Amino acid sequence: MNPLLIVILAIGLSQKEVLCRHIKTRAEDKIIVLQNDEMDPTILDCDYDVVGNSTFVILKWYRNNDNLYQWIYGNPPFAIPKFGHEIDITYESSEEPRKQFSSLALVNPTINTTGNYKCVVQTSSNSYTVLQRVQVIDVRNYTLELSHKTIHNETQLNCTVTNVYPKPTITIISNDQDVVKREPNLYEDEEGYFDGSAIVAMYDTDDDPGAYQCVISFDGYGNNLTTVATSASAGISHVDFNLWLFCFLYYFLCKLKVLV
Repeated sequence: MNPLLIVILAIGLSQKEVLCRHIKTRAEDKIIVLQNDEMDPTILDCDYDVVGNSTFVILKWYRNNDNLYQWIYGNPPFAIPKFGHEIDITYESSEEPRKQFSSLALVNPTINTTGNYKCVVQTSSNSYTVLQRVQVIDVRNYTLELSHKTIHNETQLNCTVTNVYPKPTITIISNDQDVVKREPNLYEDEEGYFDGSAIVAMYDTDDDPGAYQCVISFDGYGNNLTTVATSASAGISHVDFNLWLFCFLYYFLCKLKVLV
C-alpha cells in the first residue's frame, strides 16, 4: 500500500477518534442538611464544551439510573412528571445559550434525594458524562441520650440515638479521648430513618468520676451529634453503700421512735 495513503488514513482515523471521544468526569460530592425553614435550591452543574457554532446539544440528568430531567437546545427543559416537584426547571445556569439549562436545580429535598447523579450530554462532536454523589443529612427530630448505671465499681453506659439519617456510627469516648466502643448496631424504620444503641461496661479504678461522651457521626459529614455523662457514683464502694444505708435506716427508725 502506498505509504502516503497509509499516513492519510491514519490521520483520518485519529481525527475521528478525537471528534467522537467520550469524556467522563466526577464532580465533588454534595451534602444537603435538611432544615425546617425554606431551603435554597441545591445546584448540580454539568460541564461540557460545544465546538464551533454547533447548536446540537442533548442533555439528560439521572439519579440511580432514573431519568429526572432533560433538555434539548432550542426547546424548553423538561422534568419527568414523577420528579417534577423536586426540580426547578426555570433555573438558568449560564448566559451561554447552549448551556442555559444544563444544571439540575434540586428543590424540596428529602432523604430520598440521596443518590448517585449522572449528567449525560451529546453534542455534535463529543459526548460527556458527569458523575456526582448527593448525600442528605436529616437530624431535625433526633434524640440522643447517654445514660449510666453504677454497681460496685462497674459503670454500664448506654448510648441511644433515634430518628437520624443516614446510617450513623455510634462511638463512646472516655474523658481521655480513648475510644471505649464503636457500634454500628442500628435499625431502619419504615420511613428510612435509623435508631440505634451502644452498650459498654466500664470499671472505675480510682476515686474520680469517669466522664464519657457519646458521638454520633456520619460518613463525609464533619458535624457530629454529642452528649456527655459522668459516672457520678464512681468511687463509692459496696461497703460504703452499706454503711450509708445503715445510717439512713437508723435515723429513720429513731424518728419513728422505734429505737430507744
